[in-house]
Amino acid sequence: METNIENTSSQLWLENLLVEKIKKNPQFSLRAFARLVDVSPAVLSRILSGKRRLTFNLAVRIADALVLGPIERDHLYSFFTGAAAAERSDEDRHEKELSIDCFNAMKEWYHYGITQLLYIEAFQEDPKWIAKMLSITELEAKLAVDRLLRLEILDRNEFGRLYRTATHLSTSTDIASAGIRHFQKQILEKSVESLERDDISERDITSITIAINEDRIPEAKKEIMKFRKRMAEFLADGAKTRVYNLGVHLIPLSKSTNGDTNEIN
Repeated sequence: METNIENTSSQLWLENLLVEKIKKNPQFSLRAFARLVDVSPAVLSRILSGKRRLTFNLAVRIADALVLGPIERDHLYSFFTGAAAAERSDEDRHEKELSIDCFNAMKEWYHYGITQLLYIEAFQEDPKWIAKMLSITELEAKLAVDRLLRLEILDRNEFGRLYRTATHLSTSTDIASAGIRHFQKQILEKSVESLERDDISERDITSITIAINEDRIPEAKKEIMKFRKRMAEFLADGAKTRVYNLGVHLIPLSKSTNGDTNEIN
């Protein structure tokens, strides 16, 4: 059998990953790992024994299933060169920016809730189960899954199971869109509902009022984006049991005195 550096490195990476999982949970097994990434135990066994190459597609699925951070993901992808690198450039599913038309088509908040439910081990592709988890109707759940498949936000693997075509979904927050406003309004309404319904141990709704330098707002928005991503990676580490929304707001409470204006009418 021919062995190369790429194959040996990725094989070692996979072995170390499995060892770390077992250290954290002695009950974890190769079969459980295979189930987590939707691949047969035999395939994983052959990769670990060096009899089969870890493909980039499977590496992406492992990264998605374990919600690896950017550094870990880049380390994994660095094993793939040449033809595999070309495969990576075509199929890297780490982040997908939604067009405004696409976002408008899935502007209801529960579309994003469904894409995150897929990461929960107990997930069931059953409209009744999805509806119960998100407190929506079965029809809304069914239509949303169908829409996500049509928009290629979701797809099915060789076993017919749903998976996300990208780990992260994003859209520009600096573009005015009725769909974006509708979605953000729903999320704010969900925050009010949580404030009234959920125990304080299950939520964190806090704020700070400050006088600011308006010229630093663009830079602040970039820092907020970085914070959201870091916090998302932190919260996604380990077994996933519930879907949350993380929102950070930065809004004006007064009129501006920027420029030559001396008097506010």
